[in-house]
Amino acid sequence: MMNIWTFANGITGSRIILSPVFIVCFLWGGPAGKTAAFLIACVFEITDMVDGYIARSRKEVSDVGKLLDPFADSISRFSVFLCLLAEEYVPVWMVALVFYRDALVSYLRVGAATYAVIMSARASGKVKAVVQGFGTVMITFLIACREHGWVSWDIHQVAYWAMAVITVITLWSAVDYLYGFSMIVSQNGKASDS
Repeated sequence: MMNIWTFANGITGSRIILSPVFIVCFLWGGPAGKTAAFLIACVFEITDMVDGYIARSRKEVSDVGKLLDPFADSISRFSVFLCLLAEEYVPVWMVALVFYRDALVSYLRVGAATYAVIMSARASGKVKAVVQGFGTVMITFLIACREHGWVSWDIHQVAYWAMAVITVITLWSAVDYLYGFSMIVSQNGKASDS
């Protein structure tokens, strides 16, 4: 039985552990809290970039890692979106659509499993991850700068339009995953009863 407690999976899991820490730091407020939140957002994205590379280089690629990685991504980024929503940087309908997409993809992964297929990340999911990652880091950086008094202009408009782009790309990814699932169904026929 393959050991699931690999170095790569530990890096992936760190995003889950740091997610509530991000929320506390962001909502704590003030320059120190917002700066800490920005740095944690950077850690989210750096670990997302390196965990797959480490898994491949150390021959630690596993089905557990393939499932844990998108889960960690969802938890960490949704923590950021919730905080942005809580302080009214982004509207609730955009955050809701991002959440619905992740819920849909999770459901599709379970559906794919009934065909004995592990639904790995698709190209659209990787593009979505890059856009979401860049957007969250940029927004949290600007908020931290605003808290320090380094920028005087309103961050809310920037956050709104950045989130709008994130939402559009996220919805496109949802459609692509639906297409991918339909291909699994057509290629594998009847789902397994086990």
